[in-house]
Amino acid sequence: MPVRPACLVLCLTLSLTGCAESDGSWPVRATLDDGQVLLGAVDTPVLSLEGGLGTIAIPWDDVGEVSPVEGDALAASGGFVGVWLRNGSELTGRWTDPQLAMEIQVGGQGVAVDVPVGQLLRLQTQGGEAWPQGMVYRARTTHGDDFLVDPTTTRLALVNAMGRFEPLLTECLSAAPVAEATGPWRVELLTGTVLVGPLADDKLTLRLPMGPAEVTVPLATLVSLTREDWGESAGGRQRGLVDRLLPARGPAAQELVPAPATVPTVMADDFAGGAASAETAAVVQDLAPAPRPAVASPAGWFDASELKAAKQAMD
Repeated sequence: MPVRPACLVLCLTLSLTGCAESDGSWPVRATLDDGQVLLGAVDTPVLSLEGGLGTIAIPWDDVGEVSPVEGDALAASGGFVGVWLRNGSELTGRWTDPQLAMEIQVGGQGVAVDVPVGQLLRLQTQGGEAWPQGMVYRARTTHGDDFLVDPTTTRLALVNAMGRFEPLLTECLSAAPVAEATGPWRVELLTGTVLVGPLADDKLTLRLPMGPAEVTVPLATLVSLTREDWGESAGGRQRGLVDRLLPARGPAAQELVPAPATVPTVMADDFAGGAASAETAAVVQDLAPAPRPAVASPAGWFDASELKAAKQAMD
């Protein structure tokens, strides 16, 4: 479970109408715990999130799904939600004053309803998945945030007796604390240079490829900043989720991110001809969430359930 400080607050104000195709609106699908499903459109261009990363504005185009972190209805989770971006990033917080006003078409006319958000299981969009490919940097915090970082524009400012150094993450083979994040860091560059020293500030500014342009993470709340291989898989979507979450192969990568024992490595060749081995089938079965009609997602709506299961299997 992520740490949930009392100051973590999520402000998410959405205006929903019955016309999902109007200019400046984004279609959403609200699923309730009693089986009801309501469709409408978000008219606000950004989702405002306030929490452990400060106050950030997330373009609605980048949002894939909003759901309670416990997997139960919003009221049962204490108001804590996870906001999933379309590239697999997750930002967490508490929705303190949730309001969803929607107009649905019934009987040939629009009917205004106030969605009982305490019963909300998930809020989905039709933006579609935008998984990255290749080497990426992934940051995690004690608040439960788990997001991708843009290594081409993010710098680490490190100081020691020789001076101040600010390499881009693309220049780094590895970058991690020696022990605690607030203490000395060890940064190994692709050139072979190794620098050791504390970061120049007690917080880290990270640029994001999707969502807010940047976030500021206090070093005291940083759990990890790892380099991972989210390369394209030949084994299909579900197999690809496992491949992307497994760390990069090779001695250097294994040193950076030890392979998790809970997710065995399965060769993509097991899927040749559409036939999977017993080991592969077991892994995929373990990753697949239990079927739940109330949260079933028809084609076209973003669905983070497989990615959630893959992350949980690794943690």
